[in-house]
Amino acid sequence: MATRAEVEKFLERLREDLERHQIEIPTLPDVSVQALFITQDESSSIADLVNLISRDTALAARLVRHANSPAYRGLTRCATIRSAVTRLGMERARQTIIALSMKEVFQSGNEAIRVRMEELWNHSLEVAIISYLLARRHPHLDPDTALLAGLVHDIGMIPILRRAEKTPEIYEDPRALQAAADAAHVAIGRAMLKNWNFEPEIIRAVAEHENLKREPEEGEPVNYSDILQAANIESHSATRHRLASIDRGSVAAIRRLAAKPGTTRLNWEDDAIGLEHVNQMIE
Repeated sequence: MATRAEVEKFLERLREDLERHQIEIPTLPDVSVQALFITQDESSSIADLVNLISRDTALAARLVRHANSPAYRGLTRCATIRSAVTRLGMERARQTIIALSMKEVFQSGNEAIRVRMEELWNHSLEVAIISYLLARRHPHLDPDTALLAGLVHDIGMIPILRRAEKTPEIYEDPRALQAAADAAHVAIGRAMLKNWNFEPEIIRAVAEHENLKREPEEGEPVNYSDILQAANIESHSATRHRLASIDRGSVAAIRRLAAKPGTTRLNWEDDAIGLEHVNQMIE
C-alpha cells in the first residue's frame, strides 16, 4: 500500500511536468486532427471535409447515419457524405467526427491498463449519453457539443494511468491511484483539451465538472458546465462512488436541470427520440 508521502511525490512530479508541458499527452486520431485543421482553415470547403471522411468507410457510414437520425432528418434521406455534411454543417460534422473516433484515445497495449481504459471509456460514454439527453431540453445548447464534452470529461485520467503504470507503488494501490486521479485529472484534462484546440465551452465544462460548490450567477442560462456536472453525478447513482451519496439538492447544476422544481430527479431517460438518436450514433 502506498504511503501518503509516495502519493504526494507522484502528484508533485505530475504537477511539475504539467507546468513544463512535459505530460505525455495522447494524440488525437489522424482523422480528428485533420478535421480540426480543415474546419479552422477559412480557405477550406465542404469538399475538403468530404474528401477526408471518404477515406474512412466506417466513419463515413456512421456520419451519414447520424445525419439521418431523428434529430436531423429532413424531407429526404442523406445518401452521400456530401449531403450528410451539408445537413450537419462543418462545425457539427467536425464534432461528430471527433466523437466517433474518440474511443481510439482510450487504448493501451498493456493488458492491465487496457482494463482500466475500458472502464474509463464506458463511464465516459454513459456521461456523454446523459449529457446529450439533458442538453436536448435546452434549445440554446447543442446536444452534440454536450455529448463530446461527456466523452472527454475524464480525459485527464489517461496520462495519470500511463504514468502510474511506471510507478508500481501507486498503480498497485487502488486508493492511491484514485487519490492521484481526484487531485490531478481535471487540470491535466483541461491542458489536453487546450492542446487539442477544443472549444472554450467544452474546456470550461471539463474544468468545472468536479466543482460541486460552483454557483452560477442569478439569471444565467443553463450551460454545458451544468449539463456535464449533473450527468457525471447521475452516472454514479446506485454505485459505491462518493458522488452517489452527496446531497443532490446542494448542487446547483442538479437544481437547475431537475425535471420539476423542488426535486432532484433529472428524468433524462424519458426522451425516447433522443435515446434512439444517440444510440444510433454510438453503436
